[in-house]
Amino acid sequence: MPRDKKGSPGGPMSGKRFRIALVLASLIVAAGMFAFGQDSPEATSYEIRISLDTEMDTMVGIQEVHVVNRSSEAVDEIPFALIANWGAEPNPYLHPALTDAQYAAGFDPTWTRISQVRDADGNPLSFRLAPTPPFLLTFSLEAGLLIVELDAPLAPGAEILIRIDFETKFARASAGDNCVAKDTYTWRFGWNPVLVDSGALAGRFELPAANYHVELTIPQGYHAFGGADMQQELGTEAGIKTIELSNQRPTRSVPLIIGPELSSVSTEWNGVTIEAVYLPGGEAYAREALSYAEEILDYHTEQFGPFAGTRLIIAENPTSGFFGMAADGFVLVGASIVRLKDMPALGIYDRVSEYLLAHEIAHLWWGIGIGTDFNAENWISEGFAEYLSISYFEDRYGGFNPNLLSHLQPGLVEDAMLESMGYMNLRQHMSELPYLALLQLGFDEPIIQPMADSQYLNGITIRTYSKGYLALRALEAIIGKDTLHTILVEALDEWNGKLLSVEDFKLLAERISQSDLADFFADWIYGTAQLDVGISGFDTHAMESGYQTLLTLSGIDPIFPVDIQATLTDGSTAEMRFVPTCCSADTVAFETVLPISAIAIDPDEMLPDANRYNNHWPRKIMVDHPFRSADAPEIGKPLDAYVIDISPTGISGSFRNDHAWSLMLLPHIDPNMDWESFNSLDDRLLLDLVGVFAANIGRDLGISFTGMITALDLQTGMGELDAMLTARILGFTHPQTGQAGLYWYPSWQHTLTVGALGALPRPTPYLSLSVQYDSQPTILMRNRMQLVLGIPGFGTAPFASITWQGERRLRLFHLMYVDVGASIAESLSQDLPNEFLFSLSQLHSFDYLPMGHHQAYAAIEAVFPPLVRDSGYAILNLTRLDSITPSVFIQGGRTQANCLSVCEPGIRVEAGARLAFIFPGFLGTSIRLDIGYAVPLIGVDGSARAFFELGGGF
Repeated sequence: MPRDKKGSPGGPMSGKRFRIALVLASLIVAAGMFAFGQDSPEATSYEIRISLDTEMDTMVGIQEVHVVNRSSEAVDEIPFALIANWGAEPNPYLHPALTDAQYAAGFDPTWTRISQVRDADGNPLSFRLAPTPPFLLTFSLEAGLLIVELDAPLAPGAEILIRIDFETKFARASAGDNCVAKDTYTWRFGWNPVLVDSGALAGRFELPAANYHVELTIPQGYHAFGGADMQQELGTEAGIKTIELSNQRPTRSVPLIIGPELSSVSTEWNGVTIEAVYLPGGEAYAREALSYAEEILDYHTEQFGPFAGTRLIIAENPTSGFFGMAADGFVLVGASIVRLKDMPALGIYDRVSEYLLAHEIAHLWWGIGIGTDFNAENWISEGFAEYLSISYFEDRYGGFNPNLLSHLQPGLVEDAMLESMGYMNLRQHMSELPYLALLQLGFDEPIIQPMADSQYLNGITIRTYSKGYLALRALEAIIGKDTLHTILVEALDEWNGKLLSVEDFKLLAERISQSDLADFFADWIYGTAQLDVGISGFDTHAMESGYQTLLTLSGIDPIFPVDIQATLTDGSTAEMRFVPTCCSADTVAFETVLPISAIAIDPDEMLPDANRYNNHWPRKIMVDHPFRSADAPEIGKPLDAYVIDISPTGISGSFRNDHAWSLMLLPHIDPNMDWESFNSLDDRLLLDLVGVFAANIGRDLGISFTGMITALDLQTGMGELDAMLTARILGFTHPQTGQAGLYWYPSWQHTLTVGALGALPRPTPYLSLSVQYDSQPTILMRNRMQLVLGIPGFGTAPFASITWQGERRLRLFHLMYVDVGASIAESLSQDLPNEFLFSLSQLHSFDYLPMGHHQAYAAIEAVFPPLVRDSGYAILNLTRLDSITPSVFIQGGRTQANCLSVCEPGIRVEAGARLAFIFPGFLGTSIRLDIGYAVPLIGVDGSARAFFELGGGF
C-alpha cells in the first residue's frame, strides 16, 4: 500500500519531453549531452559536496573527479562541459516578446562559474574557458567548455583526481527545468561540470555514465528528492540539512527537485521504491501515478529486460505544460497534467498521463539506461521510448479503436468531448497522422543525421518520435515481434550504462534475426524512403476446388512483407503473407473455398504507409447516419477510409487531414427579430444554406471554399449570398532561430479569391488578391495589402479598391508592450457596391458606423504585465484561470463617402480598457475571454458600453 511522507527521498529515470512541448534542441541542451569515447580520458566517479543558496538561487560546491586515461596516448588537457552556460545569454534571434512568458521577470540566465581547479594535493591547476561548437544551438556558446591544463601529461592507463570549485545558477523561469519556480528548484543534467571527450568537437553529443556520490545541504525547511539509488538525511545543524545521494551503478546524472512545499507518497515494487512527489493540491495525481508506474514497470521488465536501480522518483514540475522529462531515477511531469487531470471532465487526462509516464519510464531502458548520440542518433532514445510506451498502451487498451478518451463516463461535458474528439487513437492520430502531415509538407528527412545538417528543422520532433516509432514498428513487421523484443533485451544486457550507436544496433539486430537489414536501415533510418503499397486490381474466378483471386499490388517495397486478409462471403477471413522479391508491382494469387467479398493488405497497420485508403478493395467508405444501431462502433477519424456523416441538418465528408467538406441546411433566424416582428411572420419558410470545403495540397498551397446563402426564400429565390473560393500560397523564409539547422517560416502569404457577395438573384462577383508579409521572429510586425476588383459583365459596373493594414508590437520591458496598428482603404473607382464599402467595424461604442469609399484607421494599445500569472484558480471544475492581462487603448478613424451633397464626415474615436482572461483548454489549447469597456471621444451616436470577445486556439 502507498505510504505518505513529507519531504522524503526520490528515485531513477531518463530523458526528454512529451511531444506537446517540442523544442527539441533545448531538451538536448538541458540533458547536457557530449561525446565520450571509450578510448579517451574518462570520469570514473564524481564526489560532490554542494549547497543550495536560496537567496542567490545558486548551488555552490566542490567536486572531486576521478579520471583515468583510456586512450593510447598521453593527454595534457581534460575538457569538461559547462552545460548551464549554454543558457547564459538570451536568444538574439528571437524578439524578446516571444520569450517573455518563459521568465518570471525577464530573461534570467543559467550559468556555471569556476573559481579554482586543484589536483589531489591541493595544488592549483591552470584552466581556461572555451566555446562550444554550434551543433545544437548557435548562441550562448562562448564559455561552454572548461579546459583543465595538467601540470604533466597523463599517461595511458594513468589516473588523476581533479578538484573543481564551482557555482551554478538556476534561472527564475516558468518553463521547463533548470530553473526555480514557485520556490521549487529543478535540474536534471549538467548542474556540475561534466567530463567529456575532446572528440566532442567532431559532433557527437553523448552523456557519459559514472559513479556519483553527492552530499547536498539545503535549508532546514526545504525537502529534496534526487534520482539516486540511495538517499538519506545525514543530520541538521544551524538550520541546514544535509542529504546524501549515491548510486550502486554508473549513472549519467543525479537529477534534483528541491522545495519547501514538496510532499510525497510511495510504494514498493519488486524491491524498488517508487515515490511520487507533488506540490500542494497534487496528491490525487501522485497516487494515480504510483499505480500506473507499477503496471508500466511490470510490462517493460517482462517485455524489454530488467529495471536498473532501486528507486524511482515521479515528480510534479513546478512549471506549467503538458510534457514529461526524464533522467536517471527521475521523471518530471508538467504541472498542467497534474492540475487539470479532472478538468473539464473526471479522468479526462488519465490515458494521456498513463502514456506519458510509460514513455518517460521507457527512457530508463533507452536513452538513459542505454545511452546514445543525442545529436545525430536521438532515434535510439525517443523512437525506442515511443515503441515501448505505445506497445504498452495498445496491450492494455487495444490498437485500433478510440483509446484516449473512450473511458469517459456519460455526462454533459463528457458527451461533448466524445462528440468532438472521442475518435482519438494514440498510434493513429498522435504518431501516424503527424507523420503523414510531415510527408504532405515535404519536411521528411533521414531519421539519423546531425541537427546542423537538417534542411527541415520544423519536422525534427515528428521525424524523431513519430517516424522513429513507425520505423521500429515496420522492423517488427519484417523480423517479428518476439525477435524484436529479444533484440531489445539483448541490447539492454550488453549496452546498459554504455553508449549504443545505430550501426551497433543494426549489427545486433542482424545477428539475432539472422536477416540482412542493410536495405531497411539505408532506406528508412539513414534515407528518405516512402511507402504507398496499394491494391490496384482485383479479379476472382471459380476453379474446381474453390475460387482464385488475382490481386494486383502496386507501390511494393521488397524490404517489407505484405500481409493480406480476405473476407469471404460468409463473413469468415483468410490470411496470407506475400514476400516480394523485386519490382514495385506484382500479382498475387489467393485461393479460397468461397468467393472473396473484400480484401485488405496490412490489416494490422504495421507498415509506414503514406496512404492506407488504397489498402482495401473495394475502397473503404464509412457512412454515419442517425439510423445506425446504437451498438455500432464509432466511426471516428480513420486513416484508411473516406468518412461521410449524415445528420438531420446536413452532410459532411473528410479524408484524414487532406480535405473536408460539409453542406448544411438550417431554418433562418433573423438576429434582429423581436416579439412584435415574430408575431407578424408570414407562412414563408426562410432557410440558411452553408457549404464549406478545404484541402491541403502541399507545404505552400491550400484551397478553400466557403459559401452561405442566408434568408433563402425557396418560392422567390431571394436571399443573401456570400461565397468565396480561395487559394492560399505561402512563401517561406529561413530566419535564424538560435537552433542549428534550417528553419522554414511562412513569412509571405498570398491569397487569391474569386467570390460573389450580395442579394440574389444578382450578387456582385469579385476578384481579391492579397499579399501579407510577417517579419517574425526578429520583429513582431505584419503588413498586408489587398486589391479587390469587380468582375464586369454580370450587371455591375466595374469597381476596384485597395487596402493596406499594418500592425506591430513594441516591447517596453518584460511583459509590457505597446501594440500599434493602422489601415488605409481607398476606392479606385467612383462607385463601390454597398457590400464592398468600408466601415470602422473595430469600434465598440458606436451604434452607427458610417460606410464609405475612403477610410483611415489607427489604434494604439498599451498592454500591461499580467495582474495574475499561472493562477490555477479553478472555474467550476471546468478549467483553471491562467492569467489576467490588462490593457488600455485608443482607436478610431474616418470613413468618407463619395457624396454629391454634404456628407457626415464619418470620424469616430474611442478610448477603452480591457481585461484578457486566459484559460487552458484541452491538450494545450487555450481560451481567451476579453471583457472591456469603451467610451466614445469623437463622433455621433456613441455611448459608453461594455464589450466581450471570445477567442483561443492551439
